[in-house]
Amino acid sequence: MAETLVQPCKRDPPVEADLLFTTARLRMTTEIADRIRVAVRKEVNWIYLVQLAMQHETTALLYWNLQRVCPESVPPGILKPLAARYQAQAEEVQYRAKELVRILGAFEQQGIFALAYKGPSLAQRLYGNISLREFSKSSDLDIIVYESDLPTARAVIESQGYREQERTERELIFRQHGGERFLELHWHFSTHLCRAPGDPGCFLQRLEVIPLAGATVRSLPLEVYFLVLSLHATKHKWRKLKLICDVAEILASPDVDWDYVVREADKLGLKRMLALGILLAENPLECVGPATLMRRLNLDRTARILAAECRRELLNEPDELWRFHADMKFMLQVRERLSDRMNLFLWEWLWPTTMPDDEDRRFVSIPPSLSVLYYFVRPLRLAWKEISQ
Repeated sequence: MAETLVQPCKRDPPVEADLLFTTARLRMTTEIADRIRVAVRKEVNWIYLVQLAMQHETTALLYWNLQRVCPESVPPGILKPLAARYQAQAEEVQYRAKELVRILGAFEQQGIFALAYKGPSLAQRLYGNISLREFSKSSDLDIIVYESDLPTARAVIESQGYREQERTERELIFRQHGGERFLELHWHFSTHLCRAPGDPGCFLQRLEVIPLAGATVRSLPLEVYFLVLSLHATKHKWRKLKLICDVAEILASPDVDWDYVVREADKLGLKRMLALGILLAENPLECVGPATLMRRLNLDRTARILAAECRRELLNEPDELWRFHADMKFMLQVRERLSDRMNLFLWEWLWPTTMPDDEDRRFVSIPPSLSVLYYFVRPLRLAWKEISQ
């Protein structure tokens, strides 16, 4: 089954969209199951539906819900390939879970604090079945450590059969020797573009232990995951339905400390980000958050406008930059505190924009003792470039 992404569409196809959204869930109600049965009896473009599910990394949930609700109504030419894909992904995620446990054990032997998040550990904690949270072909294992432990942590990972490939401002990316699997070693949960104050320590005050691949590993509790996943999804502008599914499952969980969520969101300036996730879980996934949480987070007009913007883009193919960050306008609007917006504007847009580079130095030669003048040269060069085009 080829993993080709769908082309951008101008109008949501109602049957395929409804099946995409109604199957993207762990908890199945009688009403939703009936809607699925009604939808599959219509004229469904099954190839398009599967392509949508691949794009949003929800094919595991699509298959799992179709086969438990109405397998007799799905064409065998669709259900059988979905079943084969599900089985192949299940085997791969089992391997990744064991690999994760092995590497975490190596960290523990060296006395390094390390925490797995997203990936198999999140799937186990949130879905109770690591096969139901799908991974992409380029997916990896994510481990977070304190920045002070990076040199030792790097050596541990390399001793486990991985080689460093790339470094970014918050992670080291390793590739397994002789394979296509990757491991990302983080020292922050998110990029500068949407980082919370005190990251990562502010998210590591509450931990729990969960079973995984025949062992036990540290995990973030669901209330902390709600904060971390909202940051992660905001960075990507919520362009994958899988990100919304995660939030919807947390909202439906009975054992979440919502008082803690509200206190931390207020302290870290994340209330609008969380409100955005709640609004998207409500529409299109029809998962309504606890009433007290929704009141205290203040789902304001800006959050509703941003949610509508995300919904309009949800069924379109993401552009090539979606994996890295959302657009600056969106990132500024999703921040409710003026201080956070100013910091984002100054350090993530204005400062890089005004910082002199090699082109400025080639444009005009200035003695090193007067290099500060390049800050005045840069806007002149950029203006000249615009005029000359």
